[in-house]
Amino acid sequence: MHETIEKVSLGRTGYDVTRIALGTYRFTNEFGVPRSDALALLNSAISLGINYMDTAPSYGNGESEELIGRVLRNNPNNRIFISSKVGLLQRSIVPFSGDEAYVSEDCIRRVVEHSLWLLQRDHLDMLFIHSPEEEIWRWDDKLDAPVLRVLEKLRDEKIIGAIGLGSNSAEFPSRLAETGRFDVVEIANGYTLLQQPIEKRLLPAAQRHDIGIVAGGPFCDGMLAKVQYEKLEEFKRSGRYNSLLNERTLAMLGDYYRLSDESEISMNELSLRYILSNPAIHTVIPGAQNPDEVEKNYRAGLKGPLPDDVLEEIGKIQRKAASL
Repeated sequence: MHETIEKVSLGRTGYDVTRIALGTYRFTNEFGVPRSDALALLNSAISLGINYMDTAPSYGNGESEELIGRVLRNNPNNRIFISSKVGLLQRSIVPFSGDEAYVSEDCIRRVVEHSLWLLQRDHLDMLFIHSPEEEIWRWDDKLDAPVLRVLEKLRDEKIIGAIGLGSNSAEFPSRLAETGRFDVVEIANGYTLLQQPIEKRLLPAAQRHDIGIVAGGPFCDGMLAKVQYEKLEEFKRSGRYNSLLNERTLAMLGDYYRLSDESEISMNELSLRYILSNPAIHTVIPGAQNPDEVEKNYRAGLKGPLPDDVLEEIGKIQRKAASL
């Protein structure tokens, strides 16, 4: 019998989810996880008691949803919460509808129905608008859009349970959250050791409206998954900086790697437990490529928040970086 990861109420959804979830973005050969490994990985997560999985039609062109559906069918007694998405419609069942698909109730319903068919369910716990900051959704001055009205209908019809936002950016979803019309918000790279853009506006809005907060991308494309001194030096030499990897964040990485060595806490664990140390964040969605990685994430979740002395050192690293 495995120890149980702490569960928390995901805002106003009424769902009690484990604080460590499972992201399935990299499922299928296209993204690096073969089907056989993905099935083993999913079964491992369920056996460890992880009860929340995040997917999308664009993850492997539906293959992620299909794999989850297959595993859920074989585990009928386990209550697993699923969030999927509507968006990136060129990679969905309506690829030839063009931009009009984003404002068409028929197209949006077809995408949701297809997700339910692949997942082998008649109800979807959470449905997120994927990349809501894209102009293609046609938000008006009152922050209303056709897709939101359709999702509210689907919620009224009990086809979906909660409406959410899923994005790589915190700015526009924070504005949308302030309307109070969303139940859950998931931001990739929104709260990590390297950056915390959701702190300023999104977290206060979430507290006012009892919105569930999901932290995606906890490892920042792998840079926070393990100590990688060689890769760090390679980036420094190449000067191949981007919005995430710049001189400031590279300096932070070096300091975090040293903290990991000195504290004897792996980078994987340090990254996850840092997020779990903030009670305003309900759950974190790390990806995994094999059952061993699922178990590492699970064991980090069992330990919960970091010790105060480690959090103090992290604060020093972040203040130092802010002065650069």
